[in-house]
Amino acid sequence: MTTGIITANGSDTYTSIAVVGTGGYGELFLKALKQCGYFVKIRAVTRAPEATEAVKLERLKQLRALGIEVLEYADTTADGFSTVFAGIDTVVSAVGVAGLPSQIPMIDGAIAAGVKWFIPSEYGVAHYNSAWMPFKGPLAAKGEVLDYLVGTAKPKGLAYTAIYTGLALDYLDPHGIGLKLSKRRATLVGRGGTLATFTCAADVVQVLVSIVQRPSEMQNRIIRYAGSTNKMCDLIKVVTGGNCGKNVKIVCIDEARAKFCELARQQDMKAFQVYGRLLIEEGLAQINLRREPLDNALFPDIKPESATDTLARLIKLADAGSEMFKGGQIIQRSHTTSSVTDGVGEICKQEPAPATATSKSRA
Repeated sequence: MTTGIITANGSDTYTSIAVVGTGGYGELFLKALKQCGYFVKIRAVTRAPEATEAVKLERLKQLRALGIEVLEYADTTADGFSTVFAGIDTVVSAVGVAGLPSQIPMIDGAIAAGVKWFIPSEYGVAHYNSAWMPFKGPLAAKGEVLDYLVGTAKPKGLAYTAIYTGLALDYLDPHGIGLKLSKRRATLVGRGGTLATFTCAADVVQVLVSIVQRPSEMQNRIIRYAGSTNKMCDLIKVVTGGNCGKNVKIVCIDEARAKFCELARQQDMKAFQVYGRLLIEEGLAQINLRREPLDNALFPDIKPESATDTLARLIKLADAGSEMFKGGQIIQRSHTTSSVTDGVGEICKQEPAPATATSKSRA
């Protein structure tokens, strides 16, 4: 894990940048972009907060104090986004699950405003379709956004870059994928022998900051960066201290699939936890499942933290009773319970996907 902010040396002249979303990765991106010193203009674009959203209001106050311009929006049409993107070269989206569909009008607004480069909200797993799921998965909107960027926006002059970094154990709640750090216990779906990609949050931020300073090299492509590739059974050994007997609950795959479908139809946000565990067991959390080359060599100054080292760090924090673990969230997000539940609700509105014998990749 690299602790300093990496600044690229090059002749590219994209010096104005906007980040959409100020919670989670959005806040981390904005602070790192300010620290790198490369950009003349840094703008935070965020949904207009309610008077009762004290945490968000304080966050925006802190961003302004850093010299970051903050523009609030209520209009989620292309015209609305065009207004807040005026005078910007690069737009980085860091919206959450509930906001993923809004990226289509966001892209149209970027085109209308003369934006040169759009980076969609990815920073996670690649777009591999599940062979068993009876409807589109929770992250299907990401694939649709990338298709729109490639097929519609790029011909109109808007460049794109999609960034796949796998799972961030210090951004997600490890409990969500079955790792109960404070109790040294785990829940395993299946056998835990498939590979998954992990990159800690700090390294994801470094990758993004490096990319946006190198447009001519990074545009119109997918970037795959892996902090490490691990099996769940190996991570469980770290959590349990090797005591994988009574400290590990094993759930069969069919049972987990049925539970996911039940929770999704009830619009229960716990469906995401089950989905994440199934994603890993099916092998779909490995960002180069189809043997696509990794792009780590493009970032030689980043010294990635492995998933096992991230877990060891988080376990120490859990043992110390860190505030990070209270409420089950590692990084403070702007998501409300209703927004996450709405994201699950979108699953239930989608048409069933045709059954396939194998998973297919959008990328």
